[in-house]
Amino acid sequence: MNYKHTRIACYTGYVTQAIVVNLAPLLFVIFQKDFKFSLSFIAAVTLITFLLQMGIDVAAIWFVERTSYRALAVSSQLTAFVGLVMMAFLPRIMMPEAGLLLSVLVYSTGSGLCEVVLSPLIEAIPSEGDGKGSSMTLMHSFYAWGQAAVILLTTVLLRFIGDGLWWIIPIVWSTIPLFNTLVFLKVPLADMQVHEEGHSIGKMLCRPEFVVAFILMICAGAGEQAMAQWASMFCEKGLGVSKLVGDILGPCMFAVMMGVGRTLHGLFGGRLSMYKLLAALSAFTVACYFLTVFAPIPLVSLIFCGLAGFGVSVMWPGMLALCSSKYPAAGAAMFALLALGGDIGCSVGPWLMGTVSDTVIKLSDTVAFIGDISIKTGLDTEQLGLRSGFLCAMVFPVLMLVGVIILSKSGKRSNEKQKDPGKGKGAVS
Repeated sequence: MNYKHTRIACYTGYVTQAIVVNLAPLLFVIFQKDFKFSLSFIAAVTLITFLLQMGIDVAAIWFVERTSYRALAVSSQLTAFVGLVMMAFLPRIMMPEAGLLLSVLVYSTGSGLCEVVLSPLIEAIPSEGDGKGSSMTLMHSFYAWGQAAVILLTTVLLRFIGDGLWWIIPIVWSTIPLFNTLVFLKVPLADMQVHEEGHSIGKMLCRPEFVVAFILMICAGAGEQAMAQWASMFCEKGLGVSKLVGDILGPCMFAVMMGVGRTLHGLFGGRLSMYKLLAALSAFTVACYFLTVFAPIPLVSLIFCGLAGFGVSVMWPGMLALCSSKYPAAGAAMFALLALGGDIGCSVGPWLMGTVSDTVIKLSDTVAFIGDISIKTGLDTEQLGLRSGFLCAMVFPVLMLVGVIILSKSGKRSNEKQKDPGKGKGAVS
């Protein structure tokens, strides 16, 4: 085996992460019907998924450069496999809430390790001529393509086998991380860079530009996952379309468009300014959120729900690439810290979406103006609640746009000082 196989294993690792992050939300409606889960509990499941990933990220800041990368890569795939198998059986043989949460804890460990390990692994592979940023984005595109595959194939399988046999689906998807576990046991791994003096995590966090980048990673994760995690239920209940149509035109189109954006950037992104690209895509995402909420025609809302995937496509890998380029000596611990920011966003975004939706629904009987809005718009309270959640989640791409502009101006000032080291010194001397 050679580094080509290592790349393929890393790509497949992101498919694994797409499976464990996106499979449960596709089953939320079934869980709600069979196990009587509330929207708040469903939101908590998503929150716990990313909270555990955040715990892995925090711990990895210290252990990632002191541990065998092969052991971490293998563990990421193995725990994902075990967690998916647990999800198929535990909710049906024990208290459903506890069974699902135990499964989430196990497979979320695998997902967290994927985020921590795969980015530095792909960064360390000797370059084959493409830019590091484009290579990073191309790898992340496999998350999007994996997400699309999970949505499409899961929807089709449910159509054929029926909701009562939903537990077969996690078992089917578990074969991918099981196979990749065996692959990571054999592929070669490049030497990993340990951060140099002056690039410790504490010193990185004292740099204003890096703090802004960390906050933007939160916005990137939140803007992506708020739409991805709730698009299925939003399309089915918020827009009143069938699950098949909603999943294909909503979350599946979202994932496909995210994959298209990342693949295009992976192939041709070296020619573009990352700052300008991120600013343009952030503005586009704001427009997509707005039109998803306010478009009066359900099909139009579905289209912009999907197009938001293109808007968020480069946000996460783009920020990783920017930081890797600006701080090349920071080492793998920097990726763990940035993954922490992204996972904070992945937790906060869907949680805010679900909590706002549930609150609006519960207050509809006691707060008069909510009922008035429902009557005037022709939406029932559940539809109104879900749209309200997305409206609140729109704050994340807005913050992303503002932050990228700040970083861009800061980067220009730094470049000017490097070109003219004496500029600005007169006021100090």
